[in-house]
Amino acid sequence: MKKTLRALVIFGVILASCESKDSEIGDRYFKQGEYQKAIDAYNKFLEYKPTDIKSLYNMGRSYEEIGEYDKAVEKYQAVLEQDPNNLNAILSVGKNYYRTGNFADAAFQFEKATKLDDHNPRAYFLLGRANHNLGKTAEALEAYNAAISNDKKYGEAYLYRGALKVFLKQKKGGCSDITMAKQLNVPEADNAIDKYCD
Repeated sequence: MKKTLRALVIFGVILASCESKDSEIGDRYFKQGEYQKAIDAYNKFLEYKPTDIKSLYNMGRSYEEIGEYDKAVEKYQAVLEQDPNNLNAILSVGKNYYRTGNFADAAFQFEKATKLDDHNPRAYFLLGRANHNLGKTAEALEAYNAAISNDKKYGEAYLYRGALKVFLKQKKGGCSDITMAKQLNVPEADNAIDKYCD
């Protein structure tokens, strides 16, 4: 009886270390940009732990990196089924809506993210971009302001807030924002200065 129990314990330890190893291998492949290998490793891991949130999410990110967006969203939705308030999955679903031009649903997801974490500059920035594309200038400006308020060095938020201010006939403030984006090394800032701030 003791030998059987010891064998089961050893088997369990070996199995757990293999599971952990497969997840870590997937993480390593992802960091190296070898996304298909990461997917394969996560698949192996998920055979043992099909509800592991981290691996499901990272597998979704891997699918996203190779352009298999439907499979990516499927993984993000699997995360949200287990954890409806998973901020990363919500943002990723929102980014998929944004990518497909569904700005209203993207804005809904990004707003949900800001309610979960009202200090997340990325969520506010993405909400600003979605509202900007919907023509909701007041809401977009408010979201860009919140992004910058939460991260004073968020260059892209300055760039798009600046472009929006120029559109709203606030050229001085807009060009000041675009100049700040340039100082924060946003690559598109030079073109924006040439276009709007001559």
